[in-house]
Amino acid sequence: MADTNITDTPIGELKAHPDNPRQGDISAIAGSIQKNGWYGTIVAQRSTGYVLAGNHRLMAAKSIGMETVPVYWVDVDDEQANRILLADNRASDLATYDDSALADILANLVDTDLGLTGTGFDDADLEALLFDLDRLNPTYGTLTDDIRTVGEAADAIEASGIRSVIIPFQIEQYNLVVARLAELRTKYGVDSNAEVMLKLVEK
Repeated sequence: MADTNITDTPIGELKAHPDNPRQGDISAIAGSIQKNGWYGTIVAQRSTGYVLAGNHRLMAAKSIGMETVPVYWVDVDDEQANRILLADNRASDLATYDDSALADILANLVDTDLGLTGTGFDDADLEALLFDLDRLNPTYGTLTDDIRTVGEAADAIEASGIRSVIIPFQIEQYNLVVARLAELRTKYGVDSNAEVMLKLVEK
């Protein structure tokens, strides 16, 4: 792959690849850029201007008014371009998390000034993860100190009859919902959001 270089490129010179099969969360990427800054580069085909890696980062950059982005230009034919496009997406699909390590990082961030803003995760994600790892408040039910693996925790959750409903919100909506749930816990004299939801749906 000859004649490659990185240049700070006007966004208008780049085009989202028309055959990209991947669907990304543009708002989450934009939120990360706004909080963490831009990192990495976009990979683009020199002959067409099509983005091969970073299509959704390009869209996020446009959505927040960025004018230029760093681009790694590659001289490849269309067949090789499609291989790069698919390989970049597939490599992400094949990756997995060490859930315990992920929970530790999120737990360390959640009490900071910014909380989980800019990570792509929210408090509900962390709560669900901790529950799966048997780290959540024991009032959820049957998880015990004998459970040591995610698989054992999943089996215990299945047996407990406890289920979670995760509803995604934009950060502004999320903050409003959290505040309102706190008010309703006091109003109804209950200790959990689950009890608040039961009160609301039973009306």
